Amino acid sequence: MSNEVIYGRHPVYEALKAGTRKFKKILIAKHFEGEIVNDIIKLAREKNVPVQQVDRQHLIGYSKNHQGVAAYVSQKEYLQYELLINKVKYKPDSVVCILDEVEDPQNLGVVLRSALCFGVDGVIIQKRSAANISSGTVKASAGAIEYMPIVRVANIVQAMEGLKKEGFWIYGADMSGEDIGKSKITGKVAVVIGNESSGLRQLTRQRCDFIVRIPIVEKISSLNAAISASIIFYELNRQKRG
Repeated sequence: MSNEVIYGRHPVYEALKAGTRKFKKILIAKHFEGEIVNDIIKLAREKNVPVQQVDRQHLIGYSKNHQGVAAYVSQKEYLQYELLINKVKYKPDSVVCILDEVEDPQNLGVVLRSALCFGVDGVIIQKRSAANISSGTVKASAGAIEYMPIVRVANIVQAMEGLKKEGFWIYGADMSGEDIGKSKITGKVAVVIGNESSGLRQLTRQRCDFIVRIPIVEKISSLNAAISASIIFYELNRQKRG
């Protein structure tokens, strides 16, 4: 079994609670206390996961932002594209997020957290030229990664075409688009978020059915990719709720 290290109180606790990972052991810094730390220890005992107390300095080797907790776990498994399609194709208000060369692992983590909060059914990322799952992604997602289906594909455009065949409308996020608040968005939707610096690639943009933007005060050129995704997810959820 291939292991990775995740760190932070909420990521470790949520991974334990979700039961989607196999735990080798949990490291907790000496003298670290609190309700969630106690919950981690209690849940670990229930699941027969070894808990080891270590010096705080030992955990800095994993991250300066470890919050006194780290764990050796099995790697997060990606969902197969076909399985995601089977999950969403019969849901009339499905929402899927597609990340087009988003490179920052922490941005990916924030997108996953927002996606879970606002009812997104799955996130599609690329195998190359993009952020994949890392310990930083897990930390930034604050545990959401354990519950959000993540699909990794070789070709984003082909993934978009597959969703179109299942009746999805593809919305690309770009500052040249229509105000998303004035767009009536219904049915099955896939939202495409572009690269942090260059936005949507031309070929990706051409495959979108609609281009939408978030209206901002024109003192900066654009929003961070993860923040943009969060606002769009919120707006889609708001419109679904009527």
